[in-house]
Amino acid sequence: MTKPKIVLSRCFLKPVRYNGGMVFDEFVEKLKPYIEYIDFCPESDIGLGVPRKRLIIVDNGSSKRLIQPETGKDFTDKMLEYVDKTISSITNIDGFILKAKSPSCGVGSTKLYRNGSVAGKTDGFFAEAIRKHFPCLPVEDEGRLRDEGIRTNFLTRIFAFSEIRNLFKNPEPKKLIQFHSQYKYLLMTYSQKSLKELGQLVADASIPFEEKINRYRIQFYKAFLKKPSKKRHVNTLMHLMGYVSKKITSRERNHLINLINKYNEGKIPLKVILELIKSLSYRFDNEYILVQKYLEPYPEDLDV
Repeated sequence: MTKPKIVLSRCFLKPVRYNGGMVFDEFVEKLKPYIEYIDFCPESDIGLGVPRKRLIIVDNGSSKRLIQPETGKDFTDKMLEYVDKTISSITNIDGFILKAKSPSCGVGSTKLYRNGSVAGKTDGFFAEAIRKHFPCLPVEDEGRLRDEGIRTNFLTRIFAFSEIRNLFKNPEPKKLIQFHSQYKYLLMTYSQKSLKELGQLVADASIPFEEKINRYRIQFYKAFLKKPSKKRHVNTLMHLMGYVSKKITSRERNHLINLINKYNEGKIPLKVILELIKSLSYRFDNEYILVQKYLEPYPEDLDV
């Protein structure tokens, strides 16, 4: 698999937090060998020292301000200038892992103050700008990634996006067809509408190839915007079962259906069924199923 390129908050790598510390996160540490990354620390990058007095986000009624409560200093304009300049320099990125609760990097987890007390949660300044500028890329913080569903979705997307980014370094019609074939059932799970549109696009010989690949790339990213439900996974599993159902015994078929029902009821993880389908595909030498990214959308070592 191609290594995804990720933006990391620098505090996962170096002691740059406001208190002089760094962040150790088990998942981020596990992920590091499988990715390429660039790092940012907006607060230290705008000239604040390490350690430094804390910053908070204050709603003054008309806008959000980045305030240092101990000094009363307002760093909003300085931060916004940094954010605009930095975001324009970020290219060829597959996703973001930022620091939870940070006034610059928190993803919906940063305290928002109003009239001297906490009024709710919001995005940090850097995170908010990233989500607007990169609407199709996954943006998470380490707190949110502790949720298994969010983590699985994040990993699936960053590895899919790294592979399409690699494909478009040297695109060829044959490679595009092969890529689309491998992603058929993952796309089906995320968006049947996108799968159909992308399939029609690949098959349409009247479209110039350069236009085709540009349109394909845009639609591919959009296909992954919504995390799939269990119902969508069940639909995909039933389609995959169709490739082996005529070759297995009725008891094996009933067993597989029973496992899919148990997954739908939340009694067993999806991985159990995927491993069984993979085993049956090996048994019947079904290479078409074995190359499907749905079976292993990211390295299995990253399952926590």
